[in-house]
Amino acid sequence: MQSVVLHFASPPQPDYGAIHDRAEELLGESLDCPPPGDVKNAFALWHRAHPITLKQGTIYPQTALLRADQPVKLEALAEYFQQSWQCRDAAELVAPSRHTLLVVEMMAQSLPAIERVRLFHGVLQAAIELTRPIALQFHHSQQVVRTQDWLDAVGEEPVLRPGTLNARFFNIAETDGDMLMDTRGLKELDLPDLQCHFRDLDPNELSRVLYNTAIYLLEHGPVIESGHTIQGIETGSKWTCQLEDALIPPARTVLDVDPGPPHAAGTRQG
Repeated sequence: MQSVVLHFASPPQPDYGAIHDRAEELLGESLDCPPPGDVKNAFALWHRAHPITLKQGTIYPQTALLRADQPVKLEALAEYFQQSWQCRDAAELVAPSRHTLLVVEMMAQSLPAIERVRLFHGVLQAAIELTRPIALQFHHSQQVVRTQDWLDAVGEEPVLRPGTLNARFFNIAETDGDMLMDTRGLKELDLPDLQCHFRDLDPNELSRVLYNTAIYLLEHGPVIESGHTIQGIETGSKWTCQLEDALIPPARTVLDVDPGPPHAAGTRQG
């Protein structure tokens, strides 16, 4: 599921009624919620325009805001800081945090991924605009994003905003220059992340290939299967995809992208 921690140096004073109204405005649809005046540490918005029918009855996706008041443990976020490529001062931004507001989606798994992203970002935008956190920590894509950078991007479609997806990069120790790049953010939307084990390719160019492919999966669903090809870095090139176990945690099934010789590194499964 999608989840983002909003960090604050001083206690936030969220106006839940205003967040509800702004989220309705951004999404263009009605949202149900408990009386905002009764809320203490948990507030949920029901997306009743998107009913999900189960054998047990009908449920509605929710986006919840959960408040916590405790200092952040920076050592627990080391991997986030390492992979926040657009926010190299992530640790310094988060260090003053003493209070958090978690924005998290609930019971939305049956909806198309692109719709889940739209609904979640409608509420997320309302919460960020009306609370102004010092930093944003995206659980599902494992990165920290500057608040202003995110707000500067709200004119883009939600799939293109910072934090929706991330391309992680790793140098593989004790090898002859082997590297690995993968995506984060798709698994939580019930889609396969991508990975590529490679050498002698420009990581910036490869990240563009993986990022664009990830956006395609978000927009169209799991339409790339084992044996399918995608265009590589060079125009007209074809790189084969295969479903495999991820080489780097978290454990998950990914679409491994094979750039072929001489750039493929390691061994592929199957």
